[in-house]
Amino acid sequence: TVTLGGLQQTYDGSAKAATATSVPTGLSVALTYGGSAAAPVNAGSYTVLATVNDANYTGSADGTLVISKAPATVTLGGLQQTYDGSAKAATATSVPSGLNVVLSYDGSTNRPVNAGSYVVLATVSDANYTGSANGTLVISKATATVALGGLQQTYDGSAKAATATRVPS
Repeated sequence: TVTLGGLQQTYDGSAKAATATSVPTGLSVALTYGGSAAAPVNAGSYTVLATVNDANYTGSADGTLVISKAPATVTLGGLQQTYDGSAKAATATSVPSGLNVVLSYDGSTNRPVNAGSYVVLATVSDANYTGSANGTLVISKATATVALGGLQQTYDGSAKAATATRVPS
């Protein structure tokens, strides 16, 4: 009788081998993973076949080795910005570093332009890692300058108006 163990593992960059025990104990058992003798490294599901390799005994077992994605930490930055007419993006860093992180703003991958608050979701897109973070990107209104003119006028009996110009126009 052959029994498989260690079929649930988590990715850490090293090969993940299943275990096999036999009754009677101590028999040589060969393990293959989808036809290969090499234990898999990456997250995923792998068919495992354990076969007794002994002149006096026969036996086998099969199962599925599942290597789960490892957790990654995602941190958002750049969540406070000021309107200037250009698209604004939050930033995301991951631990481990260098993972691909996809950002969405209120459910869209389009970066927002206008002043307002936008829900940001950062999701790791990697075959071996999983993780996410969320926050709020706030684009503050920009400061406009208003200049008044025509404030010194001479009385002539008609209505007088001041002028106003603004930057940006």
